[in-house]
Amino acid sequence: MAKIEIDEQELNVREKLAHIDQILADHDRKRREIRLAPWQLILSGMATGVGLLVAAAALIKLLMR
Repeated sequence: MAKIEIDEQELNVREKLAHIDQILADHDRKRREIRLAPWQLILSGMATGVGLLVAAAALIKLLMR
């Protein structure tokens, strides 16, 4: 009967280790995403600026008719 308890404990330890590994992998993935976030912000800001510039130019052209 002691062997069954050891196997259950070993199983619990393995499950906990697998859970910890998953948490670490998720953390690394989120850290990589955060590292890329400023570049995404810069690119979206540039695209927004270009869009506003084009809209302003179209409005000015429309008003000059």
